[in-house]
Amino acid sequence: MVLLAIVLAACSGSKVENPQFDFLADMGITVTDKLLLGDSISLPDIYCGDSDQDNEVDGKELDWKQYDALIVPAGIDFTDVMSRWLLLGVRDMGHGNTLAAYYAGSSIGYCVNLMTYDSRGKLLDAINVRELHLLWRVDIEKPDDNSVYTLDGSITFDSPSGFTLHRAMGRCIMDYDKGLKGAPQWKQYWDQAYSVNDKGHFVLLRQNMTRAEGKVDPYAVMDFRSWDLLACSMHDPGVMNFWNDYEPSIGNVYSPDYRYNPFPWDVTKLYEMNPSRFLNWMAARGDTDNRLLPYFKLSPDQRPALLEQINRLSDPAARQWLTALVNSWDDKPLTQHL
Repeated sequence: MVLLAIVLAACSGSKVENPQFDFLADMGITVTDKLLLGDSISLPDIYCGDSDQDNEVDGKELDWKQYDALIVPAGIDFTDVMSRWLLLGVRDMGHGNTLAAYYAGSSIGYCVNLMTYDSRGKLLDAINVRELHLLWRVDIEKPDDNSVYTLDGSITFDSPSGFTLHRAMGRCIMDYDKGLKGAPQWKQYWDQAYSVNDKGHFVLLRQNMTRAEGKVDPYAVMDFRSWDLLACSMHDPGVMNFWNDYEPSIGNVYSPDYRYNPFPWDVTKLYEMNPSRFLNWMAARGDTDNRLLPYFKLSPDQRPALLEQINRLSDPAARQWLTALVNSWDDKPLTQHL
């Protein structure tokens, strides 16, 4: 049985006198010094799917009223995650904006979400940094095989208005009876740095590999580095430039006709996060150095809704170009990339 621990003190202590947090007090959440986020958040390994785990996490559990006010405005990408929500802590990010870290979890898994609010409690932005620590079998069809992938993670708040998501992925042998992992056969480390701008939006600044140990499995790491790039602002369009620049790395790992290439699903997720943001970015780039274009092709039943989104754009040239793009897709079953 694995005990989840947060590098965060228990939610008690002296009250913090900061009018920026008054909106939380109005909801019945008293911000104490113990509820202020420190320099880092870190979670230990869990094996998702182990219903016997005792996922005890320190934090302020949200009631339904608080959940409706703080979480529901972020939309279904967040409200449809898990049933139990805990406020892990808050942090002043400047410009009158507050960052809040949440745990959403159950006995079979969890994720960590970061959200920003203005001084009135209006939601400004949200990102899901997903499972910071995860352990799962390499081949779920062979339960006697104890080879596992391990994904470690932490968040450090390393500037007044920024933070870094640290990741390390590896493969090792797991002794489930003793709850022990063997030495990693290989491991790769990477960082993602973010800032919070004056609008309270999360801006992805960089993603870079910091080091590697052993012979790294490029398929496994590529999938999760792509997944982490979905930990991005709901509003700021800059992340698409990172995806566009990242595409050659995907191409070097997956052949174009590989049936299970995850990249098209990831690109579609970027669209679903904020359709107008994605479509305006696509239209602005057009065919000029747009590496995402071949991966964006929705199924026939999704296209009427897509055309509606296109018709809402303010730029006539963007509407015309994107409509022509969609009309160029045939209605045969999706092949190659999807």
